[in-house]
Amino acid sequence: MSKGYLVLFMDLPNGSLGAAFSSAGKGSVDLSNNFLGRPEIGYYETELPPGTYARLKQLHGAVDFGAMPVTTELPPDTKTLSVGESPDGEDIDTRTFPLHAVPDALEPLLNEMRKAAEHMLARPLRVLRGEGAPSSPRFPLEKPVSFEVTLRNVGTQAIETENPFVPHAPDRTNLRLLVLKDKPAEQLREGDSLWMELGMENVHPPEGQKPPEGRRLTLKPGAELRFVVRKKLLSAPGAYRAALTYFTSRGQRGLETMEGQLTLDLGRLEVVQAPPNPQP
Repeated sequence: MSKGYLVLFMDLPNGSLGAAFSSAGKGSVDLSNNFLGRPEIGYYETELPPGTYARLKQLHGAVDFGAMPVTTELPPDTKTLSVGESPDGEDIDTRTFPLHAVPDALEPLLNEMRKAAEHMLARPLRVLRGEGAPSSPRFPLEKPVSFEVTLRNVGTQAIETENPFVPHAPDRTNLRLLVLKDKPAEQLREGDSLWMELGMENVHPPEGQKPPEGRRLTLKPGAELRFVVRKKLLSAPGAYRAALTYFTSRGQRGLETMEGQLTLDLGRLEVVQAPPNPQP
């Protein structure tokens, strides 16, 4: 039986996607950043729909890579996309293109690869999903805002991920909070959005619970980690939106350890001016 497979590697805004499509009929996706609006990172694996590999193989074979420009040196921050093939399951022959200049001739192949990758996202194997929301729709100007956050293992195998309750730099967590005015992106101006590093004083366990210990946590399938983020904003009254970024690193550990940057949409909140104290 053939051991060949096709691959797709694509840079995301703050991470990457790697997908493999095997001639044996299986496929996998490895994500280190949100993709298609999903607040997840991790590894997915499942059977491909019948005929998927044959269709991808045909489309790949129809591409005249020899007629395409050869990518040599690119600026360090250039986002790229690579497609390739391993006929024997070992060496991979890939071609890389800047994301802003992918040849039109690749679009039929890329469209089919994206469809197959999206199909695999329904089968999480080792995947961390996040969600969060304001603790209240309104906060007095003089009080901190707060958000309730949940990180959950939605896969079928245990995972390991970094603990937001321990410092990852002096007095700093692995969390960042973004607060921006609630208006269309094209109307945002300088000063309308603010990224904030969160310190240990900003992360709290749910009421009545103790924070977990250790730099890394093991989450069994279905297990979750809940915490509350509180931060005083130096902002004017008004409507805002917020997002939280969670960072976790694999280092030299095994594939069960999460790697990437997970961004959670925390939704909308209002900061309101407290009414004046009544005069005696």
